[in-house]
Amino acid sequence: MRKQVWTNNRHLPRRSRQGWRTYGLAIALLVLSLAATAKNSFWIDNGLGGTDWQMGQPQVTFWNSTQPRSLPELRNFALKLINRDRQVNGLPALVEDSLLSQAAQLHAEDMKARNFYDHVTPEGRTPTDRFAAIGGEGGVGENIMLQSHSLGQHSLLNWKLIEAFQKSWMYSDGHRANLLHPHHTRVGYGIVADPPSGRIYAVQKFQ
Repeated sequence: MRKQVWTNNRHLPRRSRQGWRTYGLAIALLVLSLAATAKNSFWIDNGLGGTDWQMGQPQVTFWNSTQPRSLPELRNFALKLINRDRQVNGLPALVEDSLLSQAAQLHAEDMKARNFYDHVTPEGRTPTDRFAAIGGEGGVGENIMLQSHSLGQHSLLNWKLIEAFQKSWMYSDGHRANLLHPHHTRVGYGIVADPPSGRIYAVQKFQ
């Protein structure tokens, strides 16, 4: 007499079916956990802004967020985000100014080299002083940023960092005032990373 072999889970012993359900639930939870981690790693929620100002939608995606970028690429993306946030608040776009960008980059590199973080240098030079020293004229507004990461891989300069920095500045009253100043027309951007320490310095200059 042939022995019948069942292949449908309905005919497995109750204990075996429970084991399969537990295994399936564990796999589902793992997948959800990985999905949440990936979302946090590659996507930023900018929120809606404040009571009297708005925040633009993130421009980074899973596909473009973490690749290392050159300084011109970083500056172009930073300008895109600045003008995104100005546009949603009814303000005209800014244009990049090469001298402002030079001043911003010099200050970022100086803070990294001398391990300080301030709008005023150890010698007492203000943003306007530093701009004048390279041939600029007039007063300037300045936003600065310092972030430290324990993992060296996060010191890579990428678009996700630029998006995160812009978000931090926009949710800070004083920095947002510079970004959304109605009379500003030009902007400069500088950024530098120190992989051994994990520090990243970024500077925005406005005029």
